[in-house]
Amino acid sequence: MNTMPLRFVPNYPLDAFHYVARETAYELARNTQAPDGLIGMGMINAISMACQGLIDVKLPTGQICPVSQNLLLVAESGERKTTVFSSLFAPFREADVKAMASHKLKMERYQAELGSWTAKGKGLRSAISRAASKGKSTEELDGQLMEHAAALPIPPRLRCFLRQDITAKAIMEALQGDGESIAITTDEGHMLFKGEAISHVGLLNRLWDSPEVLPLDRAENEHLMAMNPRVSVSIMTQYAPFKHFLEKRGAIAKGSGHWARYLVGWPRSTIGYRRVDDIEPVWDHLRTFHGRIHELLDAYREMMESGTTTRDVVTFSADAKARWVELAGQTESMLRQGEYLSDINDFASKVMEILARLAAAMHHFSGESGEITLDTLNRAFEIIRWHVDEYKYLFSPEFVLPQDQIDAQATESYLRTRVWRGYASNTYVPKNHVLRNGPVRNRARLNAALELLISQGVLRTYVGYRDKRTYLQLNDYHFGSTAL
Repeated sequence: MNTMPLRFVPNYPLDAFHYVARETAYELARNTQAPDGLIGMGMINAISMACQGLIDVKLPTGQICPVSQNLLLVAESGERKTTVFSSLFAPFREADVKAMASHKLKMERYQAELGSWTAKGKGLRSAISRAASKGKSTEELDGQLMEHAAALPIPPRLRCFLRQDITAKAIMEALQGDGESIAITTDEGHMLFKGEAISHVGLLNRLWDSPEVLPLDRAENEHLMAMNPRVSVSIMTQYAPFKHFLEKRGAIAKGSGHWARYLVGWPRSTIGYRRVDDIEPVWDHLRTFHGRIHELLDAYREMMESGTTTRDVVTFSADAKARWVELAGQTESMLRQGEYLSDINDFASKVMEILARLAAAMHHFSGESGEITLDTLNRAFEIIRWHVDEYKYLFSPEFVLPQDQIDAQATESYLRTRVWRGYASNTYVPKNHVLRNGPVRNRARLNAALELLISQGVLRTYVGYRDKRTYLQLNDYHFGSTAL
């Protein structure tokens, strides 16, 4: 059960994405009827994952940063999280399947080469032993053995992009080398919260920062080294396990600035308002979206197989740079005591970099050439602004809704789910019925909640001509628009 109050969640700014991503998002919304915020966060995840191995972004301050994103999505069971993310991540899974099939063939060839190499080594060592026993010179054979040792076959590298619930060692093994790119993603957040990966918040923080060199020393003199790694983390969870995690270990994660590195969201549910029909869904735009991801993954694979990691550095145009600086100044002013960001200054300190990362990824994914335009930056800002409000709602210690607003939201939800009869129904209900059966059964509190709903145009009240009872008449337009 959710223990947080119901609230009004504004529509996710899907219009802010460029054409291919935008039309794919709307296609997903039509065909899955999942929450728009869930779909929007899935788009960010897929776009950033596809671009993070290929590009970096140069901030107007001169700092060069990755474009990877961390996301935390709170959504209850039945919201079609798996459906949406499976649709968007299909190209990544396909690439991983191909990689595993190719790796199997390479391993078979490697085992044959290793067997031959081992046999040749044994032969050389036997020849050296025989020559030494007869008092002959072994100088030439020693040289051959040295050359042979240098020719030890190198085991092939398996590159799988999608990773789930893995340990710190496994993360480092996946990133060992130069320029490796992976995504830790799970739609079972409660399992990740219990796993070892989430306990290493320091490591996860450094992965988001993407240092040039990231070492990990293990027991028995084992040393792992990752250079220029790129990692995205996507966690989908229900509220109850997330709340439990925050209560048990949240202070460490919050205090370290871990969640400040995430775009978070708890989108409005669509459960109970989804259409049921026999129309087969059409997926024209999703195929195009997949095609673009395949292009980017192929480019990344070719780059890695070439042995040279050379990410392009994307920069801002002059007017986009000026706008970024302006927004940074506004953000700074909102950190003052009592201002909007003062109680979430951990996230506010990262938000301008997160904005730049998203703008660069959107720019590259959409196929724009040259510098990041002002239009793209403004699009990214519309998306980030939605997530700022969500972070404040989930993490701000001061963000407490007034009682009349809590009661109004609970009452509105009750009217929508238990009373409203649909479009053009002209639904009305006795006020006393809502008082007896609704979520707010204190008359004074209900009156305050109804006053707020009336002021918002959700409903109106009138007195029956014959029975003199007070009735609530529901606004069809309002309830129809919020039932999407």
